[in-house]
Amino acid sequence: MTRVAAVEVCGRALSPGTCRFRIARAVAFVLLFLLAIPFIIGSAFGVSPTAVLALIGSTLLLQAAAAVVGLSLGLHPAAVLLFLTSVAAAALIGILEICDQFAERSRMVQGFLSKIDARTGSIDYLKRYGALMLIPVIWTPGIALYGTPVVAWVFQYPRAVSLLCMLAGWMIAVLVVIAAATGFVRLAF
Repeated sequence: MTRVAAVEVCGRALSPGTCRFRIARAVAFVLLFLLAIPFIIGSAFGVSPTAVLALIGSTLLLQAAAAVVGLSLGLHPAAVLLFLTSVAAAALIGILEICDQFAERSRMVQGFLSKIDARTGSIDYLKRYGALMLIPVIWTPGIALYGTPVVAWVFQYPRAVSLLCMLAGWMIAVLVVIAAATGFVRLAF
């Protein structure tokens, strides 16, 4: 398995300073997507900082259903989609980085990943199209925003592809909630 071997080599080769840099980089990305971008979007759409914080908190708590909160605050559906997607990106990046930190420090987690890779490595379909399964997985109650990055990490999908698939699935889920909240679903059926 290439990733576990790479993690083992990285664990031996990384200095404490490099580990601190990786952690600082991850924290910077999370803060960027969790706070900076929503406040920039809020200022662009004329949303008060209190409403921005309410929408961030409701997204972390209610996940895609927070679109209803954003609409009830009088925000445009496009702004709600941007807010929720930015907060979701922060959560996804943060969880993936936490998983990487566990893998670098734990032999048990490395062994777990080796076993999964041994069982799934021979399934060509999972290697080729597996990351696409993250699109509907992010809609699954109980897994959703916080479990999907763990699924992507366990199956060791490429980081960029898995993030794009998870964000695409997230945006579809938010759009469905927005459509249901604004009555488009009732008009269609």
